[in-house]
Amino acid sequence: MRIGSADAAVRHQYIDVLRGVAILGVIAVHSHQNIGGLSTLVAWICNYGQVGVQLFFVASALTLCLSASERDESSPTNFYIRRFFRIAPLYYFGIILYFVWRSGLSLYQGGQLAVPKGYTISGIVENILFLHGFDPFNFNFVVPGGWSIATEVSFYAIFPVMYLLLRRMSLTQFFLLIIVVAVFSFLVQYYAICHVQPHLVDREILDRVIPNDQFGYIYALIINQINVFLIGMATFRMLNYKISAAHLALAAFLIVESCFLLNDRVYDTGFDGFAYPALSAVAFSIITIKISGVGIPSNIVFRALIEIGKSSYSMYIIHFIVLYIVNELLFNFGVYEFVKLPEGQLVLLFVSVVTLTYYVSTLTMGYIEAPGIRMGKCFLRQMHRG
Repeated sequence: MRIGSADAAVRHQYIDVLRGVAILGVIAVHSHQNIGGLSTLVAWICNYGQVGVQLFFVASALTLCLSASERDESSPTNFYIRRFFRIAPLYYFGIILYFVWRSGLSLYQGGQLAVPKGYTISGIVENILFLHGFDPFNFNFVVPGGWSIATEVSFYAIFPVMYLLLRRMSLTQFFLLIIVVAVFSFLVQYYAICHVQPHLVDREILDRVIPNDQFGYIYALIINQINVFLIGMATFRMLNYKISAAHLALAAFLIVESCFLLNDRVYDTGFDGFAYPALSAVAFSIITIKISGVGIPSNIVFRALIEIGKSSYSMYIIHFIVLYIVNELLFNFGVYEFVKLPEGQLVLLFVSVVTLTYYVSTLTMGYIEAPGIRMGKCFLRQMHRG
């Protein structure tokens, strides 16, 4: 451990809190999809957990900037190597895990062991290279939720350049850059949805025009999510800013507005999936700046969030399997029949999945994530000695 890294870990505990909230949101959205009859309010709140991924992105961009400022490295090579060994080992484990899991389900449900439907050699190679985010047929299949990992790695590819711009530009200039990138992103999406896709439908290459109104291929692309990462980078420059009650009110308004854009299908524009991630990111940025300056309370809730946040990557990768198993057990053993209230079923499912996923994640952290990080450090030491 580098000198001062322990102090830095304490100073940056608020980032683990953000990650903890993010993974709880992700598990909430996937849990509520298994429970019918929920009230509109509860369903909307849980579905808004989808933007837990955007909270991950903001926290990731901020963390990368903090790390880069503390290391002050001139070459991006070390950065790429560290990120590879941080992300790849667990993700590659996920590729194997979900292949084995789906094969086992196929054997259990159909009585025949076979390659699961949807798998291709090219799809697996894309995932190994983290290029699956650019494949509309494979961006979220091999590893459930893998779209966000592909998008994250795409951001890694451009981060050194963006960080250089962040350091050389004034904050106003960087905000202008974010606006320019956002406008460019919107125009590309507008042209693709309103001009290219109708042409492809006419030629029967596509069945229909696919808007960016909720989760889908266009939503998952880095060109749609880049604004979220850039807002996270801008947050780094604003950590010393004083957040007023008016700022917090703005954050609350943006969260409510984003929740409506995500859930309300009455006023679909075809581009809601462009708007609500960015609006949520602005709200998350304000909240991040606020909690970074006030310190984290030492009560049990925040201690739990910190521990969950530290395990969030493992929990993200494995919670899909845990959710499936727990939901099947609760259904098959008649627990849902006993707990009639849908909201009660949701709480039971959610708490069970979070708890079990956390404890399983301690194993993947200890045996996969941590060794991968150590391997990356060892590789860098050997590289610099040579």
